[in-house]
Amino acid sequence: MHIIQFLIISSISLFLVGFPLEAIQTQIITWDETEVSTLLQPGKPFAKATFRTYNNGESPMRINNAYSESNAIKTVIKKRIIEPGESTTIEVTFLPEGKEAGLYHNKITVFFEGHEEPLATLHYIVTIPKLINCSPNIITWEASNLNESFLVELALDDRFVTSLSEIDYDQTLYEISIIPDKLDGSKYTLKIIPITEKRPFNSLVKIKASGPQLTEIEEPIFLFNSYSLSQ
Repeated sequence: MHIIQFLIISSISLFLVGFPLEAIQTQIITWDETEVSTLLQPGKPFAKATFRTYNNGESPMRINNAYSESNAIKTVIKKRIIEPGESTTIEVTFLPEGKEAGLYHNKITVFFEGHEEPLATLHYIVTIPKLINCSPNIITWEASNLNESFLVELALDDRFVTSLSEIDYDQTLYEISIIPDKLDGSKYTLKIIPITEKRPFNSLVKIKASGPQLTEIEEPIFLFNSYSLSQ
């Protein structure tokens, strides 16, 4: 019996020798999840996720650092030393200030004491919604088409935006008509028509909208008259 136990232990030891220490430790350190996706709610100054990790080994483990290359990510390690059978959490905060609408895939590498390589990479995927989408949002007139009208497709994110409140523009320069989509109440077509040839090089159309949890929001359409530079 002792010979059999010795052979089993020896076989396990030989088996483990073939694996790097990091591979063995990643089995000792486990996570509830290593990827979280979040939709940033409009008007919120941050988005936050919590990642929980467990020490399934027989010795304490220490988290040295949870690092992200993104300047929008801040991390807080709630308890650095994890005793055997215990867990801790890493709180990850995404700060959207200065960020455009879009998807941000943030990676956080977690380093443990005694290991040069990270034992885990956490993924925090944050989507900043585009509340008002204008396509195109830049219109340029040349001398060859200075009186031509343009169409702009306008879409509101109906999860947050429920009404188009105002379209602000210089009515001495342009005429703008709004054509609602027949099937989708959150979509419109804008027809922009120049009404005078003497127009400044640049001007703005401001699309304003609102929703139940939103104060008025604004999205610009940029109008350029490149031919005016030669006048």
